[in-house]
This record gives sequence, structure tokens and C-alpha cells, in this order.
Amino acid sequence: MSIRWFIIALITASVIISCNQNKESDLESESVFAGLTGPYLGQKPPGMTPELFAPGLLSAGHDEFKMTFSPDGREFCYNLGSPAAQWIVEPTGLFRKSFMMFTCEENGHWIEPREFSFGSDRNSYYPFFSPDGKKLFFSSERTGKMRKWYAEKHNGDWSHPKEVEFQNGFQSDGLFISVALNGNLYFGMSPDGENTFIYMSKYENGLYSIPEKLNNMVNEAGGGHHPYIAPDESYLIFDYPVSKEGTEEEDLYISFRSQTGEWMKPENMGRNINSVYRDKRAFVSFDGKYLFFISNRIDSEIPSGPLTLKQLQQLTGGHADSFQHIYWVDAKVIEELRPDNQ
Repeated sequence: MSIRWFIIALITASVIISCNQNKESDLESESVFAGLTGPYLGQKPPGMTPELFAPGLLSAGHDEFKMTFSPDGREFCYNLGSPAAQWIVEPTGLFRKSFMMFTCEENGHWIEPREFSFGSDRNSYYPFFSPDGKKLFFSSERTGKMRKWYAEKHNGDWSHPKEVEFQNGFQSDGLFISVALNGNLYFGMSPDGENTFIYMSKYENGLYSIPEKLNNMVNEAGGGHHPYIAPDESYLIFDYPVSKEGTEEEDLYISFRSQTGEWMKPENMGRNINSVYRDKRAFVSFDGKYLFFISNRIDSEIPSGPLTLKQLQQLTGGHADSFQHIYWVDAKVIEELRPDNQ
């Protein structure tokens, strides 16, 4: 057998093995999801210390870099992506893409996560349910430029996406949409191509106003990234780059609205929430019970001395892998940060 044919045979065998493994993995995963009941994937609620959300279900050697639950907690959307150092192989070749996934409860049980039918471009990011659960906002490059889009739910199915329309034909390339109860949009924009600032667009007569930059209290020193707005617009959570042990990482900050309606100076959410790793992209469940966020933290403490094999396995196995994963914590942590006069 020539070297050429040997290589072809080897690749073919690898593909067959990979497909079989994927089928087995899918069946195993499906059986696990089918056994889940209740809101929030049927997971045990967290306490006042952040915990990995749905361990073993979502944290499986890839990045989960954004998530949102529906107002009733029975629909779940998230972005799944290959890690920065890895590529995915398809018949057309190598690529790195974002998969926008969803799962929901059907007949009392959660179904296996799947891609949105309108997400086949695999360039859609940062889903966010509207507070009434009837719209799903997201960012997408489907037209060649990053724009804001939404799909509407009709009779249990999602419509073909429409681009968000702003007054006077304004177009915005901002990312990471968050929606208030009154329909106002909050998102980040980078008008100078370097610094990202947080903007707000008012929902008026079916259109969105030209985005207004939030005050300097929020946007000082270059502003923040990935804003989450409370449904009543009483507080705003975002992440901002900070220096941690000689590296640039992110921390979560919170700004409350004063009695006069102005945004107050943002406060770091503290070491109970932020780690020495990247902590970002907050979301609070619509019932106000849980704060979710994305982190690439490694939970295990790294021993200072030589590692044993068991210690090494604990550090490198499971979710202690430095990928981006979803964490959640009791949202009472937000009230503990609220100023006394609010």
C-alpha cells in the first residue's frame, strides 16, 4: 500500500471512529437531558458562593460564552464555541465558529440542545430573551457586518430574524444586547474602534431611538463591556478589563441608579464574585433569584509543592480546564451591594 493510500485510509478510519463516538455521545447526552425536570435545567440552586452551572452537561471541553433563560426559566439559549487554541473540522475544512444553541422543556422534560434553524450561518452571538419571552435578541454578522437582530415567537416557533430598526435609518454595530421591561436596549459600541462604551436606545412606537451614551460614571476610562440591565433599569452590571497578577483580565462591576435617575459610580462586585481569572457577561434570571456569569476560572487550588498524579487529574479534568463556562450564584449578592439609600 502506498503512503498516499495509507494516509487516506487512516483519515477515513478516524472519521468513522469520530462519527461513532459522536453518536454514542449524543445518545448519552440525550438520555441525561431527558431525565432533567423543572426550571433551570432542573439544577440544584446555588448559595452565596458561585458554582459551576450544570456540571457535566455543558462544561465539556469547549467554551460556553453567553447564556440566557426565558422569563419562566424553561427555555435556555447559549453560545457554544471551540476553544481559542482548537479548530473544528467539517467536510469543507477547518473553521472556528459560534454555535447558538437552545433547549426547552417538552412534556415536563428538557430536550437535547440543538442549533436554531436560523443560526446556520454560525455567526450569531449573545442571545437575550425579552422580558415577555416573545423575542430573542442577538448579534449577527449574517449580512457581512455585525448588527443587532431579533426573532419573534409565534405558536411555539421562532420566526425568521429581522434586523433591529433605529430611527432615522441609524445603523449600529454594537454587541451584547440587554433588554429592559419597557423595551429599551442597552449594548456596547466602539465608536473609535478601540474603547467600548455602553449605550442605551429607547423603544418608541415600534422603533429604537438613536443610541445615547450613558454618563461618565459608567463610561469613564473607556467604558465597559457586555452590559446587563435590570428589567426595571434600577441597576446595570458589566465587565471591565483590569490588571490581575500582571495580566489583563476582566471583573464584573455594578452601577445602581440614584434617586434622581443618574447612574452612580460602578462598584467592583468583589472577590466573592470575581476571581483572578476572566469574569464577565452577567445575566440575572427574570425571577430575580440567580446571577449568572461567564468565567474561565480554575476552581481547584493549585498546590505549591510537587503535584501527585491524583492532584494533576483533579486540576486538568472536568471543568477545571480554563475554558469559559457558566457560573451562577444567589442574586442576593446584588442586594448586599446596593447602597443603603437606594
